[in-house]
Amino acid sequence: MRCSCGLVYVDPLPTPEEAAKREDEAFHGGLIDETAEMFTAYYRNFPDDPVVRGFRATVARLKEMTGGGKLVDVGIGTGLLLHLASEGGFTPLGCEISPGAAQKAREEFGVEVQVGDFLTADVGEPPAAITMADVVEHTPDPRRFLTRAAEILRPGGALFVAVPNHRSTLFWAADLLARVPGLSSMVSRLYVPNHYWYFTPATLVRLIESVGLRVVLVRRESPYLGRYSFSLPVRAGLATLIALGELTGLEARVEVYAVKPA
Repeated sequence: MRCSCGLVYVDPLPTPEEAAKREDEAFHGGLIDETAEMFTAYYRNFPDDPVVRGFRATVARLKEMTGGGKLVDVGIGTGLLLHLASEGGFTPLGCEISPGAAQKAREEFGVEVQVGDFLTADVGEPPAAITMADVVEHTPDPRRFLTRAAEILRPGGALFVAVPNHRSTLFWAADLLARVPGLSSMVSRLYVPNHYWYFTPATLVRLIESVGLRVVLVRRESPYLGRYSFSLPVRAGLATLIALGELTGLEARVEVYAVKPA
């Protein structure tokens, strides 16, 4: 479905139980085959690649904005961001809906992770920073998610949100392919089963500001194809679209940094 504001979303939305099951399936490689490598490459022997450098840059920006303190990472992936946050001067705490992901992160990085819904998690003292990398599009209610973040952040604290950018060359091509008989199955590689909301930079900024936070930085970036397993023709096509996105300012990912008024 497409709202008149430009937001695209899934209807009907899954129940919280269905969403949790899908996230655990995704962690175990049960949704998209191409993402399985992502959940093996970024543990304790992680490479120094664009994904890792991007996480380090995020931690550095948040440290500059807040001066450090507690950092809560919502939807921890492999736990790598928590590990890098610890190296960068934060006290990290993860909040993860997938028990498997939480246990693996503890084993690999020795980080503290709570299993459960962020909406009801007890994170203790107000955090200096909250990170949501590729998370908000997975939740059935993004506004409640972001409202919760705004409520528990300390005054002057910072929120980092990153999501796929629906106003990008990748999604433009996907929407065209969806109309071509026999090619529509390729679209499922972008419109994946556990993504329920498809934001543009404008709709994401508007949502974050509506919960009382002040947006201070909006960045666009391209995904790193090295962490996905694609056939050569698919990889070449995606690389071409990504390069076109960089030339036109329609990159496939958007990042927003926002602060809570002091």
